[in-house]
Amino acid sequence: MLAPELAEELHYIEIAASRRIRSLRFGQSRSPNKGSGYEFESHRKYQVGEDFRRIDWNVSARMQEIYLKRHFEEKEVTVFLVLDVSRSMQFSTARFSKRLRVLQVAATLGFSAVSDNCNFGILAFSDQVEAYEPARQGRGHVWRALETLYNLKPQHTGTNWERGLRFLRSQLRKMAIIFLLSDFILDPDAVQFADLPDLKVLAQKHDVVPIIFGDELEKNLPTGRGLLRFRSAESRQEMLLSLSSSQRHLYEALVEKRKTDLRSFFYSLGMQCLFLDVGEPFMDPLMTLFKTRRKV
Repeated sequence: MLAPELAEELHYIEIAASRRIRSLRFGQSRSPNKGSGYEFESHRKYQVGEDFRRIDWNVSARMQEIYLKRHFEEKEVTVFLVLDVSRSMQFSTARFSKRLRVLQVAATLGFSAVSDNCNFGILAFSDQVEAYEPARQGRGHVWRALETLYNLKPQHTGTNWERGLRFLRSQLRKMAIIFLLSDFILDPDAVQFADLPDLKVLAQKHDVVPIIFGDELEKNLPTGRGLLRFRSAESRQEMLLSLSSSQRHLYEALVEKRKTDLRSFFYSLGMQCLFLDVGEPFMDPLMTLFKTRRKV
């Protein structure tokens, strides 16, 4: 069961997402499979024996030859969320943890998808696959998926993108829009993103959109004097950082470099990513993302 306050908030998200997505085509996609009942693309000359009902008489009159409307089949679009539920996603200095903010963003994406008649599915992972809901249509399916995520108690604490993405590849049969929801924080000893072959294959065959969640403390050290102790939520390793001015500047430069490197890496794979701070509103940035991705 969802907590009453959260359920009320998700109902508001459902209404807001459904209303705002009406002017956007969330799942615009098209495949080159010929057939009938398709989205209009162009024309070609008529050949003997073809269906005369597809003749474009206006174009044929202008060209003095018989032309058919050529069409391309519209795909049944699948929207799939891949959610990081490792222990680092519990962290936050804001009102919401990263994981709770991910749930809210997942609700927005889910209700937006079904409002545009897309199939919707989720995969939650840590060191292992923790939950999987195959893609289906309907508001009820989105609510069940959200309840699954809310009640999920991960059995593992680490992050293993390799296993999660490999499982996802084994499940996808058609082209999908895939949202990767994570803080994208990796253990230095883990396989790095540039070395994940499944990520590159997914980028080639699907439309992949990383959404990177961050916290204010991960961007800026607090002002003050003395030392600050950091402990990894996943490996439990510790480190001490000075709160001196020079150390803060160095820390901020490293954080900015990580952000730039992530954006550049995703761009190299043809992905458009979005950075979200858990302490800031998320609806407008998401709708702006949909708008910039809209195909004209």
